[in-house]
Amino acid sequence: MLTVILTGGGSRRMGRDKALLPWQGETMLQSLIDKYSAGLGPAAVSVNERGRFTFHSAAELTDPYPGMGPLNGIVSAFEQTDAHTIFLTGTDLPFGEPELVRALAQLMGQADACVIRRGEKGIEPLFALYRRSCLAAARRCISEGRKSFRELFAEINVRYVSPSELPGFDLERILRNVNTPEDYAAICAENNAR
Repeated sequence: MLTVILTGGGSRRMGRDKALLPWQGETMLQSLIDKYSAGLGPAAVSVNERGRFTFHSAAELTDPYPGMGPLNGIVSAFEQTDAHTIFLTGTDLPFGEPELVRALAQLMGQADACVIRRGEKGIEPLFALYRRSCLAAARRCISEGRKSFRELFAEINVRYVSPSELPGFDLERILRNVNTPEDYAAICAENNAR
């Protein structure tokens, strides 16, 4: 399994690049590369512009369809590597746990994708597993101007996982996005308090 960390967003609400925020002695991006490389194996970074970041121990995957959002991460991963399955996550999910990814892999079965469904909070397409069998549908969605994961999911076999199938995982924390300066200040305060 290849971990693919998405970094293409504009970070408009944050006001600066989330991937470069200081976190645990390095950048948010590098801390995720280190964590997932150690816990799951090879990692790659999905970028909207080649050479945008300096990082080590990960491959760089450039968006094949600039401006078309995170579905690019699926397309670039399967076009630019020989991975059969990818774990797709965002650079703004600093509390992700490799153990949860392994639990999803156990629940995936023969599905094309494995996604957590969290009741009213909806689905979590940016902390999910995708197989190479998603590639054609992802390409088709992008080529037709459809950027939404919901559009993709309508065309593939998705295994939706409920929180009750993931006992022992603090999904509120693990799936917590850091989108604003206030979010970042809060996680920094929490981290220092631990």
